[in-house]
Amino acid sequence: MNEVFNKPRLHIDVKSVLMDQSISIRVKGLIENQKITVRCKRTSYWGTKIYEMESYGIYKANSSGVIDLHKTASIEGTYKGIDGMGLFWSMQIVSTKENNMEILDKLQPHIVFISIEEETQTIDTHIIERRWMDAAVTRTAVNEQGIVGTLFHSSNSIPKPTLLVGGRWIGRRDLRISCSLLASRGFNVLSLGYWGMDPLSSELVNIPLELVGNAIQWLKQKKEIATDFIGMHGTSKGAELALLAAVHFKEIKAVVALNGSPVALCGIVPWTDEAELPPAWTFEGKPISYARRDNSVEIAKTCSALREAGKNPLRTWYDYLTADPEITKQATIPVENINGPILLISGMEDACFDSVGLNEIAMKRLGTNKFKHEYEHLTYERAGHEIGIPNISISASEFTGGTKFDTAQASQDSWEKTIDFFKRASHTEC
Repeated sequence: MNEVFNKPRLHIDVKSVLMDQSISIRVKGLIENQKITVRCKRTSYWGTKIYEMESYGIYKANSSGVIDLHKTASIEGTYKGIDGMGLFWSMQIVSTKENNMEILDKLQPHIVFISIEEETQTIDTHIIERRWMDAAVTRTAVNEQGIVGTLFHSSNSIPKPTLLVGGRWIGRRDLRISCSLLASRGFNVLSLGYWGMDPLSSELVNIPLELVGNAIQWLKQKKEIATDFIGMHGTSKGAELALLAAVHFKEIKAVVALNGSPVALCGIVPWTDEAELPPAWTFEGKPISYARRDNSVEIAKTCSALREAGKNPLRTWYDYLTADPEITKQATIPVENINGPILLISGMEDACFDSVGLNEIAMKRLGTNKFKHEYEHLTYERAGHEIGIPNISISASEFTGGTKFDTAQASQDSWEKTIDFFKRASHTEC
């Protein structure tokens, strides 16, 4: 009986949970200082590839014979230190194979296998489901009146505060993921595509801000929308769009700009020897002032060579775009004209561009103009361009910057503050 009683067992407090929620993982039935490995595995489907992902940590039991991942440090593994969700953000690809099956929906839940091992022997295993979306949320594909995206809304059609979300410069790859979680926190959310999808532009150049204005008018016609509050959230290049749109459309009453620039930068085009760089954004048929029009062929060639060599060219490129103080000043978005509070979020080791330095330009501008609404700039040491949704795998690569641990902490903190920011701005308890 004693052997059965003392056999180590996993204790997990949930079977199904939203992706941004914390999970309590404990191991009981150990003796003091006994070492146990806790391992997580899951299968990820991405396009034509299937990735097997895995993480693990080695822990020592406390004097009560218990390991609590929220209190016990991982002394070895895919992460080190104390973080109850470290096994999730430190997951790594261990094998890859071709996907000959039907492409799965990226919003399908993650099925995670969690096991405990001692000397390579598996002792106990649990399976949990991590979901992108609450059961009370409905999603509806949108492709009408020039609006392309997905509307996440309450299944009961009760009007709620609404958010527009614009994603990274690589199109809307991240849009539905963040939108589904924001909607699960009590908002209606429209993931707004602005390029790379029919009938939109195939390149991120000359994108009309009127896309946002049209989306606002479309939303106002929906019974699920509480028209007294529309906020906007943008990430990376999408942060430019969010700030610019909020300047031009007063219906937007709160803005979060994540890993972005308050300086309008040129469109995304291949590096060439063309004399001029195109604008990213237009309004009423005219280019929004941007940094910068003149192309440095030398810098473009350097960036192209870096990319071909498998190295990160982005910081070199964006440092060039913002090198001229006068051009940068002219391209700075007049954020003081935004009709509501502003939250800026940056990682201090962003490998794409100097998001901290650029956002400080906006902070100074807001202070100088005595901006009447709340404004704040959250900065995170040793965090990179992947700050965003908490508890998902982080690469912290040469292309994104920062450390996995610090980017994970930044994601957790900034996500909670983002939800709180939109709650307070919309005067609602979501």
